Amino acid sequence: MAVSRSRGSGANLVARSRMRSTPDQHDPDWPRYPETILSFATEPVVEIDLREIPSERAIADLTAAGFGRPFAVLTAFDPGGRDLSPAENETRRRELDARLTAGGYKFAHVDACSPDRAHCERSVAVLMPQKTAIELARELEQVAIFWFDGKQFWILGVIVEEDPLMLPRTSQKS
Repeated sequence: MAVSRSRGSGANLVARSRMRSTPDQHDPDWPRYPETILSFATEPVVEIDLREIPSERAIADLTAAGFGRPFAVLTAFDPGGRDLSPAENETRRRELDARLTAGGYKFAHVDACSPDRAHCERSVAVLMPQKTAIELARELEQVAIFWFDGKQFWILGVIVEEDPLMLPRTSQKS
């Protein structure tokens, strides 16, 4: 399955015929993606635990920071799930920042961390169409992105064919 931009909330499913690989074949950390804590370097600072439905306050704070519309959270770090050196990841982060700035996209830095903060990847929240975000993440060789539809977050596979995963995993769409 592939995901395309939706006029409403959520993610659109579009069938594609190609072989599927599992995300954990690309990144052994895949099972932990839904446990990510997102810490937005915005004013006000916003922190969202993807194990919970975002609170009204968190959504209001995102809106106040300029992220009241659907957006992607993506990274340039560790392409294809391969661990790069801190220097290589920093170079990739600077290149992504420059590319987004040159493209005129509104973005903010986000630390995407494990619950214990032992692992963090510097990411960006960026206002761009879902299809564009997936194409950019594919160029960056990312396994997946986080997508915020205005109410909740999703994990969307990028270099793997994976059905969108609504977060938190135990939530039911209302």
